[in-house]
Amino acid sequence: MTKSLTKLQKGFTIIELLIVIAIIAILAGLVLNNFQGAQAKARDTQRVTRINAIHSKLEEFYNEANGYPADAANTANFPGIDQNAVKDPRGGDLVSTIVADATAMAAAADPTSGSGNEFKYVTYPTGCDMALSGGSYSGTACTGYRLMTYVERPTTTTPNPYVKLGLQNP
Repeated sequence: MTKSLTKLQKGFTIIELLIVIAIIAILAGLVLNNFQGAQAKARDTQRVTRINAIHSKLEEFYNEANGYPADAANTANFPGIDQNAVKDPRGGDLVSTIVADATAMAAAADPTSGSGNEFKYVTYPTGCDMALSGGSYSGTACTGYRLMTYVERPTTTTPNPYVKLGLQNP
């Protein structure tokens, strides 16, 4: 009788299997959550890097033309910048708007408007249309700008929205 009883006790019980499955499910959930957070953090880093690159190119443009361009999405204004530098990591484009003055600029760059998958470039005053064409600058210069984007995981160093102002803004 002892031999038959030991043969019946080989293997796992249903409770033991359920506990192992629950532990595996919890670990898989933790790994997926950390992976998604890492992807969002990487996109935020790309956004900040791209905004800083555009900001640098805008200041170079100002130094050469004594004003800011009306359209920062036109990468012809910035020789040496990659076409993708003016795109959000999720595919949104840089949206340019021209407003009357610095007060209107803050209202036009309202963080609650837009899809959040784009960069916003708001310039002033109304009527500025400066651009680089054929190696020379033409048109009326914009005197200030606000460049911004939204981050997925805001921190103290990258708040939401992340904003860069023109160095010549009042």
